[in-house]
Amino acid sequence: MEREQIIKKINALARQNNWSEAIDILKVEKNKKYRPWMDNQIRRLRIQAFDHLPALPTNNNPCPPNAENPFPDIVNELPELDIADLDIAKLSGAIKHHGAIIVRNFLNSDIADQLTQEIDTVMETSKKFLGTEDPKERVRNQWFSPLDTEKLRHLNKGVGMMRQSGAVYAMYSPKVASSLISMFEKNNLKPLLKEYFKENPCLSIKKWVLRKMTPLKSPADWHQDGAFMGKEIKSLNLWIALCDCGKGTNRPGMDLVPKRLHDIVPTGTDGAYFEWSVSQNYVKKNFQDTPPVRPFFGKGDALFFDHLNLHCTTYSEEYTEQRHAIETWFFAESSAPKNQIPIYW
Repeated sequence: MEREQIIKKINALARQNNWSEAIDILKVEKNKKYRPWMDNQIRRLRIQAFDHLPALPTNNNPCPPNAENPFPDIVNELPELDIADLDIAKLSGAIKHHGAIIVRNFLNSDIADQLTQEIDTVMETSKKFLGTEDPKERVRNQWFSPLDTEKLRHLNKGVGMMRQSGAVYAMYSPKVASSLISMFEKNNLKPLLKEYFKENPCLSIKKWVLRKMTPLKSPADWHQDGAFMGKEIKSLNLWIALCDCGKGTNRPGMDLVPKRLHDIVPTGTDGAYFEWSVSQNYVKKNFQDTPPVRPFFGKGDALFFDHLNLHCTTYSEEYTEQRHAIETWFFAESSAPKNQIPIYW
């Protein structure tokens, strides 16, 4: 089909709230012949669709789901397994009893390298967007294309600040966002999350981030994402290392408290930098029985945790190289935090 025919067809389906079919049409046409504008159209549909979903009933199922501890011998460490062994019982049990789980070999090395190169391309293209004050001259393409709708245009003001910290919203790169969702679907992540939440999962604009991070110059505060997203949401974060990082390497990884927490710990105390963050002093004083861990992550390894997990980016003078990673928060549709701008999956 020609571009005009495709857009006419998907817009007709969108008016009928048939979002999934509209997106599937674009996926099929992409497989026949890739054209960059298709990823921009898929992005548009995912953003619009969430605002038109029917009102969902309250989901009273526990999250994480009730599950036995699949790793009873793991104490003061994080459980880990290979991607081939990941299932709903192990995922639910690990989050419920340990607060997080490491999944080895989530991506193979070639895919991790490809995503690293793509993040570099996105970052370089964003420079061209930031390099001119004239909006007409700003580069917008499938690699980096800020959002144009009146509702979301305010996010573009933060592009420069995010870039300085080595971050960009995944949805600002229509090509990479589409590739990542395809990868999630090939890994059967959607049915796994649907079983975890007991309803459809969704993504969000502000909590889906591509990262190319320079090592910290000083220790960072700790935080629970529930401190600013809300305690009652249903969430699961997938953090993927695209290079070796953490313990024993020259790249920063993640420090985590290896314990399931059931509430938001006090924030803004003991010299914390922000009202929503937790100081290094607080963690040292209050988690002596479960001291933080600093795992090693290999290229393509992943980490799952939710909004109650207490964690921070690692700091060490030994870290001298940049680290590439992808952070993707998934939410149950019925309780997705509106302040993070949920989008349809």
